[in-house]
Amino acid sequence: MKHAVRLITVLCLCVLGSRQLNAQEQAAKDSVVFHLSDTLLLDEVTVTAPIPPMEQKGDTVVFNPNAFKVPEGAYLEALVRRIPGLSYDPKNHSLSFNGYPIREITVNGKEFFKGNNKIALENIPASFVSKLKVYDKETDKEKDTGIKDTEKNYVLDLQTKKKLNGTLTASAEAGYGNHKKKNASAQLFRFEEGGDNFSVIGRSGNQDFTTPDERNISHSIGASASRHLTKDVELWGGIGYNYNRNGATGSGYNENYLTGTTQYGINTNNSLSKDRNTSGNLRLRWNIDEKTSVNIGGNARFLPSTSRNDTHSSIFSVNPQVDVRNPFAQIEETDQRNRINDHLSQTEHKRNSWGYDINASFTRKLTPKGNNLSISYLANRNRMTDESFTLAEATYFRLKDIWGNDSVSRQHQFRKSPYDTRSHETELAYTQVFGENARLQFAYAFKYEQETSNQDTYDLSFLPETGQPAIGNLPQGYESGHIDSLSNRSESNTASHRFTLTYNYQGKVWSIQTRLSVIPQRRSLKQTDANTRIDTASTSIEWHPSLALTRQKDNWYAMLSYSGYTRQPSLASLLAPTQYVSPLLVTRSNPDLKPSYSHAVYFMINNFTKGINTSMAFNQEFNSVSQATSYDPQTGKRETFPVNINGNWSLMGNAGYNRSMGLFRLFANASSHFAHRISLIDDTGSSQMAQSATRALGLSSDIRLSYVPDWGNIDLNGRWDYQQSKNSLQGNNTYTRYYTMGITTNIQLPWNLTFDTDAAYNIRNGTGMGNDDNNEILWNIRLGWKFLKEKQGEISFYWADILSQKKSYYRYASATRFSETYSEQLRGYFMISFKYQFNKMN
Repeated sequence: MKHAVRLITVLCLCVLGSRQLNAQEQAAKDSVVFHLSDTLLLDEVTVTAPIPPMEQKGDTVVFNPNAFKVPEGAYLEALVRRIPGLSYDPKNHSLSFNGYPIREITVNGKEFFKGNNKIALENIPASFVSKLKVYDKETDKEKDTGIKDTEKNYVLDLQTKKKLNGTLTASAEAGYGNHKKKNASAQLFRFEEGGDNFSVIGRSGNQDFTTPDERNISHSIGASASRHLTKDVELWGGIGYNYNRNGATGSGYNENYLTGTTQYGINTNNSLSKDRNTSGNLRLRWNIDEKTSVNIGGNARFLPSTSRNDTHSSIFSVNPQVDVRNPFAQIEETDQRNRINDHLSQTEHKRNSWGYDINASFTRKLTPKGNNLSISYLANRNRMTDESFTLAEATYFRLKDIWGNDSVSRQHQFRKSPYDTRSHETELAYTQVFGENARLQFAYAFKYEQETSNQDTYDLSFLPETGQPAIGNLPQGYESGHIDSLSNRSESNTASHRFTLTYNYQGKVWSIQTRLSVIPQRRSLKQTDANTRIDTASTSIEWHPSLALTRQKDNWYAMLSYSGYTRQPSLASLLAPTQYVSPLLVTRSNPDLKPSYSHAVYFMINNFTKGINTSMAFNQEFNSVSQATSYDPQTGKRETFPVNINGNWSLMGNAGYNRSMGLFRLFANASSHFAHRISLIDDTGSSQMAQSATRALGLSSDIRLSYVPDWGNIDLNGRWDYQQSKNSLQGNNTYTRYYTMGITTNIQLPWNLTFDTDAAYNIRNGTGMGNDDNNEILWNIRLGWKFLKEKQGEISFYWADILSQKKSYYRYASATRFSETYSEQLRGYFMISFKYQFNKMN
């Protein structure tokens, strides 16, 4: 305070002296001498300013994590959820930026558990990160040849804090709660600023499972490393193992669109899955000299799994008006004349799959300006064996047997379906450099692919009822039930030549990446079953054009891109045998399918210094492979098969704005989606297919206002989501509205205490929803206390869904139906955890 007063006094005297000089300047040439009697020494000058949440450097967006407060001890996932433009779907572990998929998370520019973003998001502490960067990362091929691909390869790069570089950081955590909730984890990290890193991560627990099955569990362990062996040799590698057991109970309601009417279905489902995944990868880069580089890499995986489903479903000619959470509770009170069928089924799948990928490339610069020649090789194989058991019974209320009772159909089958694919590809490419900004490349590649698919089907219903084995077990002598008509051997061999011309221009403002690939190919198809033998061949030409045009100036970044590709129908779509999946569902293939062509246009304009981001995307497919359905209105039985059809397209748009105002942050976003989906259906028995078109519209907007003082943060947020679909056959118009209002607070309290809480009020209404049972208030709290030396220990108490109101509903509209599902949720649980952090400086 004393220094501040002195500094202000000096500044005032300087101003007065300056004014005195100006007044006497014309009157005399006397010198004005200004004396300071005391010498002022400043210990430290601190300049404070609002933290910019993001900035844009070319096509790279840099985020400052300090502008996005997260709870103490939170992981990267919590930070990503707060950053505008970034979105993460925990169900399928997909990460995207402004609609573009982020394929990889790197640390200090180097690989980190390549191909598994989930590990980084759920295990790297947010406190480790000093910067987040999203950019289009060059592949090794792009780096060596200088030719940029038109397809974006967005990565999320984490820059670790300098104090952590060279530090061995380890932590362990264990917790237990009611409903047998438990969690144990341990992490070991070592990061270097140059990119070398080493990590070992292990987890076991069921804290993240929301379904009430207390036997659900997840185990995982993995290691990842990145290392400069020498100045010119880099090595990356990783290995991991995962086990998941997930049991769930749910129910649903659906409307099936027919040409003359609409039929209504209800169902309940109990499922259990067990998955194991063992995988490893290794990659080496060697810069032999200034002109020559070599890249070698590969990965292998082994994935055994089992799953079981017990399903009960019924179809009605009139809406039964039941509660989707327990649809069969009042089934006897419905008008029996409106019932079409009732179906009970048990299915079990046992899958064993393994595969590998191998890649290698060699690049040599031919001239000082950068002309180069490269050769690459790719090989992969995937093999899977699927053993499935089906035990089903269907009752048809509108068909009578010879005794005048409701007709009943039963099915007990076992199917064994091995599937194998392998491919080899070699490419030779030459790149010509024109000046500093332009490059032209011509490439030729030869690829050979082989695909085999076999199926053997066995009827187990011939066994006497007293000798029926439990589902999933094969009885002695089951081979005698082999069904020749439902068994076959299929094989496909494809030889293709790919000619590619690529042009790149990279200027200070404009850049262009354009590419055209022409792929003539020959495909042979063979199939053998009990009645027929197919041996045929076909030739075709595939086209893959693409263009990306970008402009970067004055912090404005704009991009317009187009991509298209031809896709051949799969072997399963062409030659798969007929499958009687259940008494009510039959699937078959279609050997007359044609190739489809898809194209997409993407446009975006961003200026993150002004807080503006916008994007728009259009997708369309010609001759798209869609499902046609032959439907029996008397029994509810469906037979589906693939067909080529036109009319499938979608349009998406997104706009966002963010602004910092001192300690306040404002984030706003709006998005829309429209999809036009086509399918064919025949429910008259005339084999005349009617076209079913569904138009689905989605609108959403969300806003968040944050207050981020030194002691924590307070976030107020609101979201509105509207989904509407209309079908052309019946004119059914279904809509759903979601409203969310919430608050999130993270507070640093005295005595090393932290308090975190979040609450959200979710309102859900729309077609078929007329009460408040669909609404919910979700409230969670966490209280933590740090202790021990350097606060390395922490005890925390976490209480999830305090009011026990958590629900899970999901609605979806396709070209043939509208459906709503409900999943039973675990409500109201708590956990007490202990965590210890250990740091050892280099």
